[in-house]
Amino acid sequence: MAESATVGIVEKEEFESQDLSDSSSEDEEDIPVDTSQLSWPGYFMHYTCLTGRKSLAVVDGMGEWLADFFGITGPKYWYIVQEYERQKAKEEKERQRGMSDGAQRLEGGVAETAT
Repeated sequence: MAESATVGIVEKEEFESQDLSDSSSEDEEDIPVDTSQLSWPGYFMHYTCLTGRKSLAVVDGMGEWLADFFGITGPKYWYIVQEYERQKAKEEKERQRGMSDGAQRLEGGVAETAT
């Protein structure tokens, strides 16, 4: 019983360490398959998987194109982030203007008192 738990942990660690991009469908397509040597179920399975991979690639490409066409590739609430940054910059500018106005008033008040 202790061995089966250890095996499960090892398999989980191996899966987590495996990079998902290494097991892409491009690697599978590079393997040549002699379809004349396959049985009917193997032949059917080979072409079913091949058709599925190709169809997925086409649909994925079309989905990316449509998303770009309709402009839905950006973050959902980006306009809120931009508005926040605009308000923050505006407040900072007003604070700087207030500090410079206060300094001018202070200088003007000292000059008027001295004369």
